[in-house]
Parts: sequence; structure tokens; C-alpha cells
Amino acid sequence: MCYDMAQTDKLAIFVDDMRRMGVQSLGPCINHSEAEYSVEQTAEGLAVRYALGALKGVGEKAMEQLVEERKANGPFKNLEDFADRVDPRLLNRRQLESLAGGGAFDVIEDERAGVFASAELILAHASSAADQRESGQGGLFGDIAGGVAPIRIDRGLHWSLADRMAAEKESFGFYFSSHPTDQVRHLADANGARSFAALCALPAPVDGGRVNSVMSALIEDARYRTSARGKRYMMATCSDSSGQFIVTCFEENASNELENAARSGACSLLRVELDWRAGEETPRITVRGLQSYESMQQIRLRIDVETADAKVIPALAALVADERGGRGEMYLKALLADGTRAEVLLGRDFQLDAELVARIERLPGMTARIGTAGRPQLSVVG
Repeated sequence: MCYDMAQTDKLAIFVDDMRRMGVQSLGPCINHSEAEYSVEQTAEGLAVRYALGALKGVGEKAMEQLVEERKANGPFKNLEDFADRVDPRLLNRRQLESLAGGGAFDVIEDERAGVFASAELILAHASSAADQRESGQGGLFGDIAGGVAPIRIDRGLHWSLADRMAAEKESFGFYFSSHPTDQVRHLADANGARSFAALCALPAPVDGGRVNSVMSALIEDARYRTSARGKRYMMATCSDSSGQFIVTCFEENASNELENAARSGACSLLRVELDWRAGEETPRITVRGLQSYESMQQIRLRIDVETADAKVIPALAALVADERGGRGEMYLKALLADGTRAEVLLGRDFQLDAELVARIERLPGMTARIGTAGRPQLSVVG
């Protein structure tokens, strides 16, 4: 099977369908993936492993030869071993960046940002190793070369969740392991939003029917259409962490907002009507209104410190130092040495999302609750 950019939408639908059916989807891996899709046995049962050749721009032929080398001489141990064994004529920087962005090197080096930035170093190492091989030996892949300087990736590089999602979108053509709606899930939950998969799992009325609901979605594309009766309406392609779906909108204001959200690539809270029709497995979705997360009430984060250890406060300060420039309020309630508590406002200009909350929760003795002003606070991490 040949994978090209024209098949990106089909691959996204394929992955979404597997997840909705409860089939585990494993990411691409240089030590486990085949050039094409394959099935693996895991502790949870059978899982589908993403194909190396399905990543954008890598070339299925090159991936077939990479897999042949792995099968002939064993799994790749590290980046040096990979570069020692790969023919530099087989891969270029763009291919390595796509593999790194998609997580294919995670099994030997989990710092994706460092591997991505080291594509040229990997190729230079591969070229030096190839020069040391004996002429005519090894074919496209050769014997492991020695005497070549090791590959040192920059350990100071780190991708945020947003960076990681952007890199995966570039490598897969769609969001694979994370989705932009994950960053606003605290607000989605606070507003009672349900995912596309959760709504599809609801029991459909036997004779059809309509219900109202709330969804959180990334608006990927929105275009006006004309019905058979000559009525203008909006059709938009949306997605959340559970899959991609199509919505329609017949109200002018909401249609304009959908168009603006698609243009800016923003996530929004959708007020929708689900229309189940007899014989159809999934409901038709009509948008009645939407609100961008940027326009919502000010977000408020409350941090409780359950330890008197003075070291956790500087650790928190370092963690949130680069999170300015938003509209989020951050409050700290700390336990003092004498057993009393003090609550202070740390600022009203923080950029707050689920990733930051999770990182704060990993600090010793800290819990965090986030929500919007005037709403009950939501516990994000148990």
C-alpha cells in the first residue's frame, strides 16, 4: 500500500474508527512498526501499530528497507546504532524530522525535540560511518561502523504539549496522541461538554429523535453551502480527541463565528442539536451557537500547598514564570510553619491550561483546582 498526502483524511478516519471501536492504536516505532500497518499482541489484547510508511514524506520504500535491516540485525539500540546502520542515501533531513515528530524514535530516545533538532547530526554520523565501511558490503544498509563520534542531542530542548501536537500534526497529517481540545478540557468539563465518541455511544432512539448537548471542538474548516432549496448554510469540519466529525449551521451569527474559528484554528464550545434518524448509527449535528474559549469568563486556578516545605514555593515560581501573558487568575493557599494558612493572589495574567495544572500537581504536596470565575471549581487531577 502506498501512503500519500491524498490519503491523510482516510488515515485519520481509520485511526478514529479504531479508537471508537475500542481498538488500541499504537504509535509508529522504528523497532516495532512495519512499513505498513501491523497487529501486535499487548497486555490489553490485540492492537494496531501505526505504519512507518504512513508518516508524511518518509517514503514507504525507504521504510521497507529500514525494517529489513532491523529484522536482519536486530532492534536499533540508540541513535548512534541507527546512524551506523542506515545508508545516508536512504534518508534525508525531512524524513528524519517526520519520524522524530511522529515519535518513531521514542523507543531509543524519548526527547523528541532533541532528536528533531539533531537530524543533520544523525545524517552526518551516518555519512561518516558509511565512509568507513568496506566498499561493496552491506547493500543499502551496512555493517555497524566504529570510530565515529557519538551523537549528542541538546538536552535543553523540550516541546510543550502544544509543540508536540504541532509536530505530530505535521508528521501524521492529523492529531494523533493529543488534541488541542485536551488543553481546554477543564473548561469543557466545567460546561458539561461531551466528546463526539461519547455522544455517538448514547443509545439512539428507535424511531429517531432530537436532543440538545454541548461539545468542545477544534474548528478545522468551515465553508458555506447552498441547499437544494437554495438556502445558504455553513458546513464545518470539526474534531476532538475522539475523532473528526461534520457539523452544519443554519444561523447567520453562529455561521460567522464558525468561519472565524476555522480561520484562526481555535477551539470552541458548541451548543448543538443531535438529530438521530432511523437506520443511522451516528447523529447529525447542527450547531445552534458557539463560544470561543478565549472569550469566556476569566479562568481561575487555586493551588493548595499541603506541606510546610519551603522548597516547593520556589519550585512553583520557576514552573509558572514563563506562563504570563494570559487572562487567568492564580491563587495560592499555603500552609505556614505555625500551622496557619495564608491565601495570596499570584496574578491575573497567567496562561492556564490542563498541561500546566498537571505539572503543578506533580510538585510535592500540591493540588490544583481550575474553573471559571463564578463557577464551582473543578478538580482536574485526582
